[in-house]
Order: sequence, then C-alpha cells, then structure tokens
Amino acid sequence: MKFSAIAASVVATFSIATASAQSPWPGGTVTVVVPFAAGQTGDIVARMVSKELQARFKQSFVVDNRPGSGGRIGTTYVSRAKPDGYTLLLTSSGPYAIAPALYPKDTKYNPVSDFVGIAETASTPQVIAVSNGSGITSFADLVKQANAKDMSYGSAGNGSLQHLTMELLKKEIGFPLVHVPFKGSSESKTAVIGNTLEVTSDSLPPLVGSIKGHQLKAIAVIDDKRSAYLPDVPTLGEQGFPKLSAVAFFGLVAPKGTPKEVVDALNREIVAMFKTPAFQEQMRTQALTPPAERTPEQFNAYLADEVTRWKKVVDEAKVTGE
Repeated sequence: MKFSAIAASVVATFSIATASAQSPWPGGTVTVVVPFAAGQTGDIVARMVSKELQARFKQSFVVDNRPGSGGRIGTTYVSRAKPDGYTLLLTSSGPYAIAPALYPKDTKYNPVSDFVGIAETASTPQVIAVSNGSGITSFADLVKQANAKDMSYGSAGNGSLQHLTMELLKKEIGFPLVHVPFKGSSESKTAVIGNTLEVTSDSLPPLVGSIKGHQLKAIAVIDDKRSAYLPDVPTLGEQGFPKLSAVAFFGLVAPKGTPKEVVDALNREIVAMFKTPAFQEQMRTQALTPPAERTPEQFNAYLADEVTRWKKVVDEAKVTGE
C-alpha cells in the first residue's frame, strides 16, 4: 500500500508537470523590454505593437523600459532571460547591429547567437537635410560645396546610425565633411535650423515636421525608393549617385532557444496586424514605414546581414565608441 501511494504521487506529479509544460502559450503576462527611454521612437513602436498583441492573444503584453548605454543594458538583460516566450526585446539598428562593432569589449551579448528574430515592426530611411541658409539645393550641390570649402555635418552622436550613414556616403562618393556629434537628434536638428551647421543626417521621424514646415530642406533619401512621407525628395540613385541604402529598423526578437511555435505565432500575428488599415494609420502618424513581410527565418537572415554590413562600415571608417 505504501509503495502504491508513492507511485500514485509520482504519477500525479509527473502528470501536473507534463500538463504545465504543454500549456498553451501565452499563459500569462509577456514582457516586452525596450532598451530606450519612454517616448523615443522604439518605445512608441513597442507600445503600439504590444497593445495589438495583447488584444490578439488575450493576455497582457507589458512594456518594460530599460534604457542606458545606447540600448545595451536592456539588450543584455533579455539575452540572459529564460527562452520561454515571456521575455521579448523590441530592438533597433543601434543596439543590435552597430553596438557590438562599436563597443566590442563592453557589449555582453552576441546579436546573432544570443537572439532569434521574430518579425520586423517598422523601419525608416535616413535623410540628408540642410539649412535653408546654406544655398544647397540638391545632393550634387552638397558634394560640390563640400569639395570647395570646409563643411560640417551634425549627427545624433558618435557611432549612431546617422553618423555611420554619412561615413558610408563619404567613402562611397568621396567628399569631405567634418563630423560634429550631438547628444541626440533634437540638438543636431536645431544646430542646422539655426545655421550653425550646414548638414544633418537623421531618420525621417525627427526631421519630417521641420522639413514640411520649411525649416529644413531635405536633399536626399538614403534608400532604394522614395519615402511616401517625402514624395518630392529623390533618392541618391535618382540623382546620379550610387544606389545606397541606410534604413533604421525596429524589430521584435527573443532569447535564443525560444520555442519555434511561439516565434511563429508572434510572427503570424504581427504580419496580420500590419495589414489592417487601423494599424497602418498609426504608422503614418509616426512617419514610419510598415515592415516588409518576412518569415522568422527571413528576418533572421536580414538581421545577420545588418550586423555584418554596419560592422564593415565601423571598421572601415575607424569609428570607435570612445
């Protein structure tokens, strides 16, 4: 009798553990870590996506802001999280594709081996804009003037995508510009509006209001196609220059080892939400480009390419995080 009681207890415990292991995901709150401060573009994207996922999965999706060190603090946290589908990361080009190359000694995660991509959630091309008092009317004018006199450009900071975009252009097109790093997009934009600097490179959302308000003049979209938000601004290729692309991405990733069925379920719902007119309108209010429809495998390949691409730019331009 005693043996039978023990055996029954073991069977019951095993059955409970098995049922728990097989319980459908999500069976509780999912945390979406954002490695940026509240109010930044990545945070806005995370909250838009999390709200929609909460409605679709009928479970709480809570945004947890963990800013610091250019996004590396929050990213490191998620890289060490349990890969069970309950801790996700809303990442972007900076912490995912650039930081490992810029801060090789201080980056405590490997973007390719520590994460699995789920889906892209938004993107935005880089834009070259000039002050209205610069007399520059096109990208060709910028190259001509930069070759004729000393000129400077402002970026959101050393090693930022904005900085590396200009370094990429300088290498591929061959014209001199002195880099002036600021602490963020707002300061860089203000300097150009005030004619302290002639040029800035930035993502579209921080610039679009000033461009449409005629405080800045956009002279090139760094992508393979024009932006729907600036339909009159040509790409570099349209202006006779190399067809270069510099696009900031935002995407959802999870710790490596997260079950494939969880990754596939999230990808499926994210792809579906971006096809709805209501969500597309939310994207338009933020001047963001809806993501390309990719499977998790395709998104992982894209992420790996971005890591390789921006490491090459960092290395060739000899940019350091110091």
